[in-house]
Order: sequence, then C-alpha cells, then structure tokens
Amino acid sequence: MGSGDGEMPASGGPAPAGEEEKAAGQKPDFRIVQPEYVPALGKTVYKDVGAMWRNVSKSGNEFYTLKIGKLKLLVFSNGKK
Repeated sequence: MGSGDGEMPASGGPAPAGEEEKAAGQKPDFRIVQPEYVPALGKTVYKDVGAMWRNVSKSGNEFYTLKIGKLKLLVFSNGKK
C-alpha cells in the first residue's frame, strides 16, 4: 500500500465539506491526509481531510488551491520575482 506503517484508505466516500465545486470539475492533483493511530487495529491509518489542485492565473503564473474542510488557501512557490 502506501509508504510507512499505515494504510491509505480507498477513495469513494463522501467528499470533505467545501470540496463539492472542485470534486465535480476535476480530480485533485494532491490529496491531504491526516495520520491517525487506531489502537483496535494496532496501526496507523490515513484519513482524507482535503485536496490540492494546480491552477494557472490569467497572467500565466502557476499556483495551487488547497482545501481542507471549509478552509480554502492559495499556495504560491517561493521563487524569485
């Protein structure tokens, strides 16, 4: 499965809140997961909490849209201007 000692859950469950508009349009470029230790299973599982999409602005600059629940952030590279 994934690297590390946890398992990556299969997608197909309901999308986290706030992702409805992007989920219908395109598949995310990155998934945001939170590791969670489950004592009953004795291992770590990864819970989907958000996603990140690549975008290009009207001026041609690349950036990402990060959504976690209702939080929406724009992510820019830290390069020289």
